[in-house]
Amino acid sequence: MNSLQDFTCPNDGELTLCEVDGRIHSMNFEFANVNAFTNTIDRHPKIHITRDMLHPVKTMDEGKALFLPVDVPFLKQLIQVYYEQGMMEAIEMVSAHRQTVISASAKVLLQVINKLHKVRCIVNPRLLIKGESTITQFSQTRNWSKSPIRCMAWHDTIPKIAVATSDDTVRIYQTDSTMVPILKCKQQKNVTCIAWRPMSNSDIAVACESGIIVWNVDPNSVVTRPSMNHAIILSRTDHNMILSISWSPRGDVLASVAASDSKVLLWDVELDRTSSLKRAGASGLSLLKWSPDGNKLFVGTTTCVFRVWECNSWLADKWNILAGYVQTACWSKCGTYLLFTSNEEPIIYALPFSNCDFVFKNEVKTTPNQAMPLYDVSKVDIDGVIVGGIVQYMEWDTRGNHVAVLFKDTNCVAVFYVIAQPVLQLAPGFLVSGCPEEVPITINFQPNFDHGSCLTIGWSSGRIQHFPIVYSDFCNTSTNIISQQQSYYDSFNLSNAVNSSTYLIN
Repeated sequence: MNSLQDFTCPNDGELTLCEVDGRIHSMNFEFANVNAFTNTIDRHPKIHITRDMLHPVKTMDEGKALFLPVDVPFLKQLIQVYYEQGMMEAIEMVSAHRQTVISASAKVLLQVINKLHKVRCIVNPRLLIKGESTITQFSQTRNWSKSPIRCMAWHDTIPKIAVATSDDTVRIYQTDSTMVPILKCKQQKNVTCIAWRPMSNSDIAVACESGIIVWNVDPNSVVTRPSMNHAIILSRTDHNMILSISWSPRGDVLASVAASDSKVLLWDVELDRTSSLKRAGASGLSLLKWSPDGNKLFVGTTTCVFRVWECNSWLADKWNILAGYVQTACWSKCGTYLLFTSNEEPIIYALPFSNCDFVFKNEVKTTPNQAMPLYDVSKVDIDGVIVGGIVQYMEWDTRGNHVAVLFKDTNCVAVFYVIAQPVLQLAPGFLVSGCPEEVPITINFQPNFDHGSCLTIGWSSGRIQHFPIVYSDFCNTSTNIISQQQSYYDSFNLSNAVNSSTYLIN
């Protein structure tokens, strides 16, 4: 199995800008200009999320501090607390009332509610899952709680990108347009991920801690702050702490998973109706990926189990990894391979689905299909630069030629070349480094880049970089990659890799 030692270290103090015809170009970060090498991203939006753009969320207490205290009747205070903060806060307020009988009754009621809650938590430990720490743990964004950029997503067919920031605002940037629509409402708190709706140029789903908001952003409108009249709120009482969403390739179904729920919800957005996929004894869910062909649905849990659902019969194969949970996964463009990594092991695994009819038969207990270790991404020292380690996020470009890997605690993004024939292989590509003190926090491939592939990287400084991978003769991209990396493939022994470690179907 190959290692990251085969990569070439970026030049010290230089910003990696692009790859043109197989050659990597970089410049000193103070004078970096990608236009010196290619003009393919001239029309891409220039994005830099600064502190001035972020508006911290203000609490109710901060607003109250602006007004002088006045005497308000107790009943009016109680109604106000109930509507603003909820029933539990109202009962706590009653328990502190000066009348003994009323306060004593409220205290008894609080004790009963607390004991019932403890019993529910014993029966269902997922009720204890809450707060930003859970999102940070399972998010595919590096250091989610402190990152200025929470997530981003390119539209499938139109060159526009949505960026969610730490103030729970989603901004939409488009080529050749200075207008930036801003999506924000009070229900949109702790944004975890966003996804454009396929076969639509205006619908985007925003997953939050308490639900999903599907916005309709008219591209012809001059309104930069759409109201809630342009949004649909999807929520269920037992389906919160939503960690991942995914549209079906036809855009008719939105799937979501939550850390506090063992079910996968399939939403009919316009009718606000749901169907659920549930397995007995399942734990909370953390990751969801629909295959590009729409035939399979990958679902990762918060434990060592993950499942692959076959979408025609809705049968699921259950898989176990050795330790931890699946941190990230991505599908090949044809849906025949799934790449995944765990939060415990710095190895990229590949799971083949070339014989799906056999894999998903009910009477078959095991199959010869095995998850093979594809690449060892353990930390290595390349000319004094540490790269690799546990994978935070991984994405496969829609053309199937490159896989980009973001690591949990090292500061370069690794891009691999992909060869699908005769067997799937990853070959050393290149490393993308940012400015000094910058850390990559999220990545996303542009699906509709006409000149090859374009990797968009969000850095901890708030800067968003577009990294073009350009080939003059784009039709021969695969041939070019093969010729550049042939020396690596000759030494790649697939059978030894499979025998070294495998994940078997249960």
